[in-house]
Amino acid sequence: MTFIIAVIVNLTLGWVALTQGLVASTEFFQYPPIVVWTLLGTAGATGVYGVLTRRSTTPDRMFVLLAIGALILSFLPNIGLLLAVEGVTTSEVIGLMALHVPPAIVAVLALPDTPLAQ
Repeated sequence: MTFIIAVIVNLTLGWVALTQGLVASTEFFQYPPIVVWTLLGTAGATGVYGVLTRRSTTPDRMFVLLAIGALILSFLPNIGLLLAVEGVTTSEVIGLMALHVPPAIVAVLALPDTPLAQ
């Protein structure tokens, strides 16, 4: 369910960005990669949460902290694209970075037993 919600949100954000011209370049900002990377992110989050529930005394709290850290680290490859690949635009990188946020939020809200591990 986490993947379905996240991919719907990300495809909607992608559609808005593309139809409204918010992304100046679309070399990397395309629908198939949006689906694949959303799947990988949500599957990874689900796997990590599963491991934490078996190995941590505070899996919900640990998961939220790891999700925040993973989200921040997930921006680095996009910044690398901007710095290393000619023709990649700032708007494309910002758009790609924005697509990392919904899966993280959905995972943090859906996976732990206590929302936001309060």
